[in-house]
Amino acid sequence: MTQFWRPSGWAAPPSGPRLRILLLGASGFVGGGLWSRLAERHEVVGTYATRPLPGMVRLDLRDEPRLAALAADGFDLVVHAAGLVPLEAAEADPALAHRLNVRPVEVLLDAVRGSATRLLLLSSDNVFDGTRPRYTEDDARAPVNVYGRTKTAAEDLLLAEGGHLVVRIPLVFGRGPWANTFLARLSGPTTVARTDLVCAPVYLPSLGPALARLWDRTGVVHYGGADVVTRFELMSRVQRALDLPTRVTPAQEADTPSACRRPPRLVLRSTRHGLLGPGLDEALAHLATG
Repeated sequence: MTQFWRPSGWAAPPSGPRLRILLLGASGFVGGGLWSRLAERHEVVGTYATRPLPGMVRLDLRDEPRLAALAADGFDLVVHAAGLVPLEAAEADPALAHRLNVRPVEVLLDAVRGSATRLLLLSSDNVFDGTRPRYTEDDARAPVNVYGRTKTAAEDLLLAEGGHLVVRIPLVFGRGPWANTFLARLSGPTTVARTDLVCAPVYLPSLGPALARLWDRTGVVHYGGADVVTRFELMSRVQRALDLPTRVTPAQEADTPSACRRPPRLVLRSTRHGLLGPGLDEALAHLATG
């Protein structure tokens, strides 16, 4: 198992009981990164949809009886990191996006209601419209695409119930243990990256330790990266750090027509804790070590 990693200057995660955690979407890029960190200290049951992995259980989120039965199996925490993530796919099929991003939260809430199990929903900066310099937990949501609207609806369900946690995260970058969705964007001879999209990206290995520090809270918290960059700057710096055989070329919205609107500036900051992901220099130095 990979060595526990945290940004320099962080104290070790708080000691506490060993939790029994159900991690939905553990075979994905973000879910895989969480699994590799959380399984070091906790009993984690991960799920996959189409990519079988040793020790994980198969789950289609649309199989509601199976989802409910899993969630009701006496877990301390259910981390929901599954669903329909690509913005273009959600835009093309809003009904499927609702089925995969909203309906499972209803099923989970019904399954754990009255028990000690808590839910942690990974949400997105796409619940905002990108017109403000930065967003905290107190800012009003105004999603401009289908994906953001489904995440907003899922948040509303969880928050109305009370006692659970929504963690909004931005673009996540890095290398996953088995799914490399982010680095796949840099796999072709040319990588087109927007100069008019700004974010505060989070390095994947920092996400698990951050959640472990936040999951005893309720309501909404943000977790963003320390540095604010354009997509072009992020992709260029990753390409240089890994010496990848691709040419990163700048583009703007007019150069990359899409049916899916993207908020132009999504910088997540928190008024409820002091955690930030590592800066790009530190993260890329770690990423380059393999």
